[in-house]
Amino acid sequence: MFEIFGLKIYLYGLLIGVGVWAAIEIALARKKTQAEKKLLEKAFPWVVLGGIVGARLYHVIDFWSRYYTYNPLKIFYVWEGGLGIWGAIVGGVMALYIYGLTKKLNFLKTLDDLIVGVPLAQAIGRVGNRVNGELFGKNGEPLFAYEAVLNLILFGLLWKSAKKKSRSGYLAGVYLIGYGVIRIFLEGIRPGEIIWRVGGVPMAIIFGVAAVGVGIWIIFRRRS
Repeated sequence: MFEIFGLKIYLYGLLIGVGVWAAIEIALARKKTQAEKKLLEKAFPWVVLGGIVGARLYHVIDFWSRYYTYNPLKIFYVWEGGLGIWGAIVGGVMALYIYGLTKKLNFLKTLDDLIVGVPLAQAIGRVGNRVNGELFGKNGEPLFAYEAVLNLILFGLLWKSAKKKSRSGYLAGVYLIGYGVIRIFLEGIRPGEIIWRVGGVPMAIIFGVAAVGVGIWIIFRRRS
């Protein structure tokens, strides 16, 4: 944290903001006309808001019995850290879908535009985890660094794929498969005592498997 003219700036929040800005700029760069850019710009606030609410909700549920049940007001202290990426993805996608219904957007095409820069934003956000002293493995492994590197690789794959002509939803499918695999792989390294589980299975793995399944379904459904 540092101060500018008495205003406290939290590095975690700043890095999250930089990541979101980068993803937005990449999405806008995919649009060829000003009309398309304007339409996309109007969707951003809703997608970002949905992502933040979803991310915070996921984190609060994850840590409810261990922390927030004793510190309920801390639920609103987003600047202190504590966001769940799966919640951000679900919240952002839901917000885009609902917004798209009111504006008659092509949901999958718009999702493709937005998704390309998301892994880059996530990689930047993981640096924020390091600033907060978060996301280390059971033996001290720098999970934040592992995921940041893997997210950058996924970003490179999406960036390259985005230059080729593909059906609507293809890029979203690739992202879901790629990030799902990343989280399934890394979840086994996390300390077991801090993992949200359902039926003994880490929730992040459940979301990861679901993401891979949905990604495969989107890609092959669009081909058929």
